[in-house]
Amino acid sequence: MNIFDPVRSKTDFVKRYQAGEFGNASPTWHSPMKFLIESEEGKFIPSGYYHVRNRIRAGETYYNQTFEDVNRLINGPLRRVDSDWYVSAMAPTEKTLLQGEVQRSSQGLYLLYSQVRKPMRDALRDDTRVAVGLSAKLLLDRYLNARSREWLEYLLDSYPDHIVEFSAYERCWGTVPGHNTVFWECRLY
Repeated sequence: MNIFDPVRSKTDFVKRYQAGEFGNASPTWHSPMKFLIESEEGKFIPSGYYHVRNRIRAGETYYNQTFEDVNRLINGPLRRVDSDWYVSAMAPTEKTLLQGEVQRSSQGLYLLYSQVRKPMRDALRDDTRVAVGLSAKLLLDRYLNARSREWLEYLLDSYPDHIVEFSAYERCWGTVPGHNTVFWECRLY
């Protein structure tokens, strides 16, 4: 088992997240300007919705943004602070099965979760539940497919004393084929 350096800040996490260190993720562009440049270069065809995310912990976030919305944000409120932001494809929240934060504790797994089909921040605000020990394990086993469940164990083993934030969906989605779960964050608790 490898134990990796702890994640010490949101900025540290984002850099490592974008490098793929934490496994399946949402397709992501390192900055709003990179997002626009890559679309102009034809590296992807803008479609669907995007999430404009903040590198500052608990910072402002913009869900369900169209390509035009992202462009307006870049030329408006984000213009002077482009380095604080990055853009991800919007996850299929309408397909959410289970999402939340999991960590190992003295009682076994500790799972703070929601099954509300909204972005996680909103879902947890609407309905937060807790499962501990065997109950947490059974929920995770039920909703995360085998590959995602295995990767979650790898993250919990590799980053002791960390919380792993995730969303599991009805279908596989994200940057790593065969996973129905996106790992949003790994941070010290």
